[in-house]
Amino acid sequence: MTLDGMEYMRYSSYTENNQVMDLNQDYELIRWMQDNIKGTPIIIEANVPEYRWGNRITIYTGLPGVIGWNWHQRQQRAINPSDWIFKRVEDVNTFYSTTDISVAEELVEKYKVDYIVIGQLERIIYPREGIDKFFINANSFLELIYSSEDTNLFMVVQ
Repeated sequence: MTLDGMEYMRYSSYTENNQVMDLNQDYELIRWMQDNIKGTPIIIEANVPEYRWGNRITIYTGLPGVIGWNWHQRQQRAINPSDWIFKRVEDVNTFYSTTDISVAEELVEKYKVDYIVIGQLERIIYPREGIDKFFINANSFLELIYSSEDTNLFMVVQ
């Protein structure tokens, strides 16, 4: 018994697109970020429809992300045009899917992203070529600061 709302991740799995994810990998990244990241830097991570495993890093670290759950964001920002939210979701999908590193850099600048999450979910949701660009171009504007199994965290080098 524990009051730690994350403890279940150490022993759980989740299936996305018929692929099983070991949630302990996200657990370890989240704990590392809680221990090592100071302030409120902006992160970017996979975006999926509500009530699935998306936005797990922002949810458990409390750090701001480029976009939260689509519907929740539209509800909470009803005074603003809903296309603002759709544009952010589209930009996250473009960020991870494009093979053009300059497009990814433009989106990093646009949203002032400090950290890029490449975990199991990102590898399942987005094309391999889009994910590979971060590792190929890491020297140009990214520094790999966390890596364990299928989970990586890049820091944007200013």
